[in-house]
Amino acid sequence: MNATFPTPGLSDRRFTAADIQALVMKGVIREDAKFELVGGDIVPLSPKGPRHEGMRLTVTHWIRRLPLRIASLAETTLWLDEHNFLEPDYVLFDRSVAIADLKASDVLLAIEVGDHSWRYDTEAKAALFAKHGVQEYWAIHAPTRLLRLHRGPSAHGWAEVKDIAAGDAVTPLHAGLPTFTL
Repeated sequence: MNATFPTPGLSDRRFTAADIQALVMKGVIREDAKFELVGGDIVPLSPKGPRHEGMRLTVTHWIRRLPLRIASLAETTLWLDEHNFLEPDYVLFDRSVAIADLKASDVLLAIEVGDHSWRYDTEAKAALFAKHGVQEYWAIHAPTRLLRLHRGPSAHGWAEVKDIAAGDAVTPLHAGLPTFTL
């Protein structure tokens, strides 16, 4: 899952978010291509299977219970810095934040559902979310229904990382969000 796209003649090049946007505008990269930019490397996203989509459906039902003051976006690009952007399954943020102005530190909760991408989701992706100030991050392992909860972001990682077993409930850190049960 950490493999990058081979780019003949550019193997040592670190891409920027601006490079990627220019390549999309020129039609070199399809607008609907599924990848993330991590440290300037293009990281392809795993295809989504029925376990992934089934768990996303569970999360979607929970999201419908959010208070009106909380907005959610599914599969949006979250721009972190010049060399990093991620596409979490969901981001939750205060509705008063304009989507065009959304920064990682505005994200109250990022949720990633993974199957074969579990290691990437809980290591590289989790570290980037922490470094950029996402307030809480849930990585959900679709096959086992395990939720790895991350809280207390800093440039050095998360202050709290805890596994929540299938069937157990978790209450989001942000006040007023409903309890979630896998």
